[in-house]
Amino acid sequence: ESCVNSVELNQPALLVVKPGESFSIGCKITGYSASGGACTNWIRHSAGKALEWIGWFCSSGDTGSRNTMKNKISFTAETSSNTVFLQGQNFQTEDTAVYYCARNTQCHKMPEDLCKNYCILCRDWLETQCKKYCRHIKSD
Repeated sequence: ESCVNSVELNQPALLVVKPGESFSIGCKITGYSASGGACTNWIRHSAGKALEWIGWFCSSGDTGSRNTMKNKISFTAETSSNTVFLQGQNFQTEDTAVYYCARNTQCHKMPEDLCKNYCILCRDWLETQCKKYCRHIKSD
């Protein structure tokens, strides 16, 4: 097991967007490189609802998003400032939420050891990944 210490992700305090407007949220990274193969996830929290994982960006070029967000979000990185960006377009009032960036797990173990909650979260929209790593997790 190998763990990374002192990772910080900093975002703007507030961004207000009108329905239909495009926007960009930056996630300034300290403690790992946005171009070093690591992945940054994006999560949103709407009032009165559970956290919702909406997508990820990996510097390797691997990106993905929840099916319901595919036409609304995309990701980029700026290596000079070590910042990952979520770009949004066509957001509506139902997309009102606090949006967070988060690093992938910082302790590297076998995926099978970490995947139970991951697979429960992603089973509906990352079917291929879940089948690859979580064959032993029973579906509900």
